[in-house]
Amino acid sequence: MRAQRVLPGRRRPTGRASLPRTAAAWLRRSPRAALLTAIAVLATAFAVTPAYADDPGLQCAVSATGQISVTPSPVVYGQNALVQWGADGIACGAEDALVISGPGFDPGTTAFPVGGGARSVFIGSTGSVTWDLTVVDLSSDTGYSRHLASVTASVTGVTVVPDVRGDTRAQAGQAITAAGYVLGTVSTTVDCDSVDRVRSQNPAAGTPRPPGSTVSITLGKKPAPPRICE
Repeated sequence: MRAQRVLPGRRRPTGRASLPRTAAAWLRRSPRAALLTAIAVLATAFAVTPAYADDPGLQCAVSATGQISVTPSPVVYGQNALVQWGADGIACGAEDALVISGPGFDPGTTAFPVGGGARSVFIGSTGSVTWDLTVVDLSSDTGYSRHLASVTASVTGVTVVPDVRGDTRAQAGQAITAAGYVLGTVSTTVDCDSVDRVRSQNPAAGTPRPPGSTVSITLGKKPAPPRICE
Protein backbone atom coordinates (compact mmCIF):
# COMPACT_ATOMS: atom_id res chain seq x y z
CA MET A 1 0.00 0.00 0.00
CA ARG A 2 1.27 3.41 -0.87
CA ALA A 3 2.04 5.58 2.15
CA GLN A 4 0.13 8.85 2.45
CA ARG A 5 2.33 11.85 2.65
CA VAL A 6 1.79 14.08 5.66
CA LEU A 7 2.76 17.69 5.34
CA PRO A 8 4.74 19.26 8.13
CA GLY A 9 2.52 20.82 10.87
CA ARG A 10 -0.53 18.75 9.90
CA ARG A 11 -1.80 15.60 11.64
CA ARG A 12 -2.83 12.54 9.80
CA PRO A 13 -6.66 12.25 9.75
CA THR A 14 -8.04 9.28 11.61
CA GLY A 15 -11.35 7.42 11.44
CA ARG A 16 -12.53 8.98 14.71
CA ALA A 17 -11.72 12.53 13.66
CA SER A 18 -13.79 12.13 10.51
CA LEU A 19 -16.90 10.85 12.34
CA PRO A 20 -18.43 14.28 13.12
CA ARG A 21 -18.11 15.32 9.47
CA THR A 22 -19.64 12.01 8.42
CA ALA A 23 -22.57 12.42 10.88
CA ALA A 24 -23.17 15.98 9.73
CA ALA A 25 -23.26 14.84 6.13
CA TRP A 26 -25.71 12.07 7.05
CA LEU A 27 -27.99 14.51 8.86
CA ARG A 28 -27.93 16.86 5.87
CA ARG A 29 -29.06 14.02 3.65
CA SER A 30 -31.84 12.98 6.05
CA PRO A 31 -33.95 15.94 7.39
CA ARG A 32 -36.19 13.57 9.37
CA ALA A 33 -33.20 12.11 11.15
CA ALA A 34 -32.02 15.63 11.93
CA LEU A 35 -35.39 16.48 13.44
CA LEU A 36 -35.46 13.34 15.60
CA THR A 37 -31.93 14.00 16.76
CA ALA A 38 -32.84 17.56 17.74
CA ILE A 39 -35.87 16.33 19.69
CA ALA A 40 -33.76 13.78 21.53
CA VAL A 41 -31.21 16.44 22.46
CA LEU A 42 -33.90 18.79 23.75
CA ALA A 43 -35.61 16.02 25.73
CA THR A 44 -32.32 15.18 27.39
CA ALA A 45 -31.58 18.81 28.15
CA PHE A 46 -34.96 19.48 29.73
CA ALA A 47 -35.51 16.15 31.44
CA VAL A 48 -36.39 16.67 35.12
CA THR A 49 -36.83 14.40 38.06
CA PRO A 50 -40.52 13.85 38.97
CA ALA A 51 -41.66 16.35 41.58
CA TYR A 52 -42.52 13.65 44.08
CA ALA A 53 -38.94 12.38 44.16
CA ASP A 54 -38.13 15.12 46.68
CA ASP A 55 -41.69 15.36 48.02
CA PRO A 56 -42.76 11.96 49.40
CA GLY A 57 -46.38 12.96 49.90
CA LEU A 58 -47.04 14.39 46.46
CA GLN A 59 -47.32 11.10 44.56
CA CYS A 60 -50.19 10.02 46.78
CA ALA A 61 -51.89 13.41 46.59
CA VAL A 62 -51.87 13.56 42.80
CA SER A 63 -52.98 9.95 42.33
CA ALA A 64 -55.55 9.57 45.11
CA THR A 65 -59.21 8.80 44.50
CA GLY A 66 -61.93 8.87 47.12
CA GLN A 67 -65.62 8.81 47.97
CA ILE A 68 -67.82 10.10 50.79
CA SER A 69 -71.42 9.31 51.74
CA VAL A 70 -74.00 10.01 54.45
CA THR A 71 -76.83 7.89 55.84
CA PRO A 72 -79.69 8.36 56.08
CA SER A 73 -80.23 10.60 53.09
CA PRO A 74 -82.06 12.91 53.40
CA VAL A 75 -80.81 13.55 56.92
CA VAL A 76 -83.18 14.36 59.78
CA TYR A 77 -82.98 17.63 61.63
CA GLY A 78 -82.08 17.26 65.30
CA GLN A 79 -80.79 13.71 64.86
CA ASN A 80 -77.45 12.07 64.10
CA ALA A 81 -76.29 10.95 60.66
CA LEU A 82 -73.38 8.68 59.72
CA VAL A 83 -70.72 10.12 57.42
CA GLN A 84 -68.45 7.50 55.80
CA TRP A 85 -65.43 8.04 53.57
CA GLY A 86 -62.65 6.15 51.84
CA ALA A 87 -59.59 7.07 49.76
CA ASP A 88 -56.55 5.40 48.21
CA GLY A 89 -53.55 6.39 46.13
CA ILE A 90 -49.98 5.49 45.18
CA ALA A 91 -47.41 5.38 48.00
CA CYS A 92 -49.71 7.00 50.56
CA GLY A 93 -48.24 7.30 54.03
CA ALA A 94 -47.69 9.58 56.99
CA GLU A 95 -46.91 12.48 54.65
CA ASP A 96 -50.52 12.52 53.42
CA ALA A 97 -53.85 13.16 55.12
CA LEU A 98 -57.55 13.53 54.44
CA VAL A 99 -59.44 16.66 55.46
CA ILE A 100 -63.24 16.71 55.69
CA SER A 101 -65.37 19.84 55.85
CA GLY A 102 -69.04 19.90 56.79
CA PRO A 103 -71.25 19.49 59.87
CA GLY A 104 -69.40 17.62 62.61
CA PHE A 105 -65.91 18.23 61.15
CA ASP A 106 -63.35 20.99 61.68
CA PRO A 107 -60.88 21.00 58.75
CA GLY A 108 -58.71 23.52 60.58
CA THR A 109 -57.90 21.20 63.46
CA THR A 110 -58.64 17.61 62.40
CA ALA A 111 -57.12 15.41 59.68
CA PHE A 112 -57.42 11.68 59.00
CA PRO A 113 -55.02 9.10 57.51
CA VAL A 114 -55.57 8.25 53.86
CA GLY A 115 -57.93 5.29 53.97
CA GLY A 116 -61.45 4.70 55.27
CA GLY A 117 -63.37 6.00 58.23
CA ALA A 118 -66.75 7.00 59.64
CA ARG A 119 -68.15 9.51 62.10
CA SER A 120 -71.58 10.12 63.61
CA VAL A 121 -72.53 13.81 63.34
CA PHE A 122 -75.42 15.86 64.68
CA ILE A 123 -77.66 17.61 62.17
CA GLY A 124 -78.44 21.09 63.44
CA SER A 125 -78.72 22.90 60.10
CA THR A 126 -81.72 23.44 57.87
CA GLY A 127 -82.11 23.35 54.09
CA SER A 128 -79.25 21.10 52.96
CA VAL A 129 -75.84 20.03 54.24
CA THR A 130 -72.64 19.19 52.34
CA TRP A 131 -69.45 17.33 53.20
CA ASP A 132 -66.24 17.64 51.14
CA LEU A 133 -63.30 15.20 51.09
CA THR A 134 -59.82 16.60 50.28
CA VAL A 135 -56.37 14.96 50.22
CA VAL A 136 -53.46 17.05 51.53
CA ASP A 137 -49.72 16.59 50.99
CA LEU A 138 -48.30 17.39 54.44
CA SER A 139 -44.71 17.33 53.16
CA SER A 140 -45.29 19.99 50.52
CA ASP A 141 -43.89 23.45 51.16
CA THR A 142 -46.77 24.89 49.17
CA GLY A 143 -49.45 22.87 50.99
CA TYR A 144 -50.63 20.97 47.91
CA SER A 145 -54.19 19.67 48.23
CA ARG A 146 -56.78 18.21 45.88
CA HIS A 147 -60.55 17.83 46.21
CA LEU A 148 -61.62 14.18 45.90
CA ALA A 149 -65.36 13.96 46.49
CA SER A 150 -68.40 15.56 48.08
CA VAL A 151 -71.91 14.60 49.16
CA THR A 152 -74.97 16.78 49.75
CA ALA A 153 -78.17 15.80 51.55
CA SER A 154 -81.38 17.69 52.16
CA VAL A 155 -82.59 18.16 55.73
CA THR A 156 -86.05 16.95 56.69
CA GLY A 157 -88.04 17.03 59.92
CA VAL A 158 -87.23 20.65 60.68
CA THR A 159 -89.26 22.01 63.60
CA VAL A 160 -89.47 25.64 64.73
CA VAL A 161 -90.35 27.24 68.03
CA PRO A 162 -94.02 28.34 68.20
CA ASP A 163 -95.05 31.91 68.90
CA VAL A 164 -96.54 32.00 72.42
CA ARG A 165 -96.39 35.76 73.05
CA GLY A 166 -99.67 36.98 74.53
CA ASP A 167 -100.59 33.52 75.81
CA THR A 168 -101.19 32.69 79.44
CA ARG A 169 -98.66 30.44 81.13
CA ALA A 170 -100.95 27.43 80.66
CA GLN A 171 -101.58 28.19 76.99
CA ALA A 172 -97.88 28.71 76.32
CA GLY A 173 -96.98 25.43 78.01
CA GLN A 174 -99.51 23.52 75.92
CA ALA A 175 -98.32 25.08 72.65
CA ILE A 176 -94.67 24.41 73.45
CA THR A 177 -95.35 20.79 74.34
CA ALA A 178 -97.50 20.23 71.24
CA ALA A 179 -94.61 21.46 69.05
CA GLY A 180 -92.28 18.88 70.59
CA TYR A 181 -90.46 21.21 72.98
CA VAL A 182 -90.20 21.51 76.75
CA LEU A 183 -91.25 24.52 78.80
CA GLY A 184 -88.12 25.91 80.36
CA THR A 185 -87.60 28.78 82.78
CA VAL A 186 -90.61 30.93 83.60
CA SER A 187 -89.74 34.41 84.84
CA THR A 188 -91.69 37.63 85.44
CA THR A 189 -91.14 41.32 84.87
CA VAL A 190 -93.22 44.41 85.49
CA ASP A 191 -95.33 45.07 82.41
CA CYS A 192 -98.80 46.48 82.83
CA ASP A 193 -99.64 45.68 79.21
CA SER A 194 -98.94 41.94 79.59
CA VAL A 195 -100.03 41.07 83.10
CA ASP A 196 -100.12 37.26 83.44
CA ARG A 197 -99.33 36.96 79.73
CA VAL A 198 -96.17 35.98 77.88
CA ARG A 199 -94.36 39.20 76.92
CA SER A 200 -91.21 37.52 75.56
CA GLN A 201 -89.80 34.10 74.83
CA ASN A 202 -86.43 32.49 74.19
CA PRO A 203 -85.71 31.20 71.56
CA ALA A 204 -87.75 33.58 69.44
CA ALA A 205 -90.73 32.32 67.49
CA GLY A 206 -89.78 30.61 64.22
CA THR A 207 -86.30 29.60 65.38
CA PRO A 208 -85.37 26.06 64.28
CA ARG A 209 -84.62 23.88 67.28
CA PRO A 210 -84.34 20.10 67.67
CA PRO A 211 -87.33 18.44 69.32
CA GLY A 212 -86.92 18.26 73.10
CA SER A 213 -85.25 21.65 73.33
CA THR A 214 -86.42 24.03 76.07
CA VAL A 215 -88.33 27.25 75.47
CA SER A 216 -88.25 29.83 78.22
CA ILE A 217 -90.92 32.50 78.71
CA THR A 218 -91.28 35.77 80.58
CA LEU A 219 -94.68 36.84 81.97
CA GLY A 220 -95.77 40.37 82.67
CA LYS A 221 -96.85 41.36 86.17
CA LYS A 222 -98.18 44.38 88.10
CA PRO A 223 -95.71 46.57 89.96
CA ALA A 224 -95.40 46.21 93.72
CA PRO A 225 -97.52 48.63 95.81
CA PRO A 226 -97.76 51.50 96.16
CA ARG A 227 -97.14 51.63 92.42
CA ILE A 228 -100.07 50.72 90.25
CA CYS A 229 -100.77 50.14 86.59
CA GLU A 230 -102.44 53.14 85.05
